[in-house]
Amino acid sequence: MNFWDERYAAKEYAYGETPNEFVKTQLSKIQPGNILGPAEGEGRNAVYAATQNWKVSAFDPSSEGRKKALQLAKKHNVNIDYRFATYEEVNFQTENFDCIVLIFARMPPSTEPILMAHVIW
Repeated sequence: MNFWDERYAAKEYAYGETPNEFVKTQLSKIQPGNILGPAEGEGRNAVYAATQNWKVSAFDPSSEGRKKALQLAKKHNVNIDYRFATYEEVNFQTENFDCIVLIFARMPPSTEPILMAHVIW
């Protein structure tokens, strides 16, 4: 089990169930559209965006994070396209996004250019 799976395996949400305040404030300023959440973890920001009428796509390399994100989405009666994927594997080539939310993404320095190449195409 990787670090993030271990962290997200607990019953409680590591960062809570409410969205990051910066995300909440910024999303309130723009018209909902298609949004991408790389490194989305347990899904608090993705689920919030979905409750605000955004069409949400997200990914994370933690299967435990994905599981909890989908539970949170169900709790809020919203749908999110949440994929279990590493930064190197993720593929949203056919999608266009109006917004990308990248909050507290922790990754090895060598991975950052790969992520940026995949989300800014």
